Amino acid sequence: MKKITKYFLFLILQVTFLQAFSQDFWELVITGIDSTFSRCIDISPEGDIYLGMNGYSYPGGIYRSTDNAQSWEYLGLDEKPVYSIEVCINGNIVTGVKNGIFKSNDNGVSWYQTYWPVGNITNILSLSNGYIFAGGVDNLHGIIRSDDFGETWDTVHVFTNYGQENLEALAVSAEGHVWAGTHNIFGQGSITFTTDLGETWTELDSPCNYTQVFSLAIKPQGDLFAGFHSEGLYRYNFMNQQWTALYYPWVSPDDILFIGDYKIFVGLGPDGYGGVIYSEDGGLSFNSLNSGINGGNGTSISYLFQHPNNFIYAEGLGFYRSVLPVYTDVKNVEFSETEQTSNAPNPFTNKTVIQWNNSEKDKYVNLVIINSSGNSILNEKIENTGEYFFQNNNLKPGIFFYSLAGKKSIYSGKMVLIK
Repeated sequence: MKKITKYFLFLILQVTFLQAFSQDFWELVITGIDSTFSRCIDISPEGDIYLGMNGYSYPGGIYRSTDNAQSWEYLGLDEKPVYSIEVCINGNIVTGVKNGIFKSNDNGVSWYQTYWPVGNITNILSLSNGYIFAGGVDNLHGIIRSDDFGETWDTVHVFTNYGQENLEALAVSAEGHVWAGTHNIFGQGSITFTTDLGETWTELDSPCNYTQVFSLAIKPQGDLFAGFHSEGLYRYNFMNQQWTALYYPWVSPDDILFIGDYKIFVGLGPDGYGGVIYSEDGGLSFNSLNSGINGGNGTSISYLFQHPNNFIYAEGLGFYRSVLPVYTDVKNVEFSETEQTSNAPNPFTNKTVIQWNNSEKDKYVNLVIINSSGNSILNEKIENTGEYFFQNNNLKPGIFFYSLAGKKSIYSGKMVLIK
């Protein structure tokens, strides 16, 4: 088959994303469990979704979905408040709970405890070399480290204001430098980093008068992004060693997600204006993106993840998913038609059958069809049967483009409707 031109590839991907702004961008995930009581989330490289529950007014423990949140399996740790989940590169799962850390080596079938302190483990960050960094709140005022995927732990950093500072955020750069942000209700928090896997730590000057760090993230190009309690979102440039304010104060950014070079999603905390803000220009400007969240009013969002199938998940006071997949910048996407997708007859008059290779065994794929003007004709999640009967419902003759997005692949094609 012929290669699709870059123009039409841009048209398909861009319209797929822009259509989310003409309808609700987010949808509440109906789980069969009450997701409003979820406490944390992580998504494995294979696309499995893990939800940790609060364990107070609602049963605690961990749930897993292997079908894009259509159904959930209970994994254990009943009645334990689960504050953090980390799926390691080797498949081990490490989770922080009230007064400890538990680990599973068998995909959540069984759990055993590897750390027994007082304090709640609210943040866990794993590296590809087996090192894991963790910390939390309530009498655990420092950072602990494991060098064996969470089997054993030791304390590697004690905060300056011991007894007051709580760990709120962890991030790692491409070089393996680990960054930590703290919150101190009695005084100043801090941003510290290590370049030697936790042996030594250095504090970074803050741009704020009242340093309370709620989120940290490293942009692919290398800049550090930090969200400060009631003082907004800032970016730190490592080259000129300067901070730049990106978003107005009186909000508390809780989580930061980068997609490609320019797309940035930021979850906002409960103080001021909650919900999600979004940038398409690398952080130069932001807009609210709350359609579908709490009637468009937004709510506190603490975690943002991109699923391998390119849908965005947001978790906080509620569990939400983007209605459409969100792709990386078009200039980074290469795609050609292959034998994996086709439609027949083509041209067609009344109906045509879109066929694709469904060997990857996704249960569902997302089908988007647009006309040559870029208007969406169809946008829905369908079963991954390998074929879809598309009916002409009073459409005008012309050229139409379709894309099918699964967990790991995007198939696309062109069809012609005639009289």
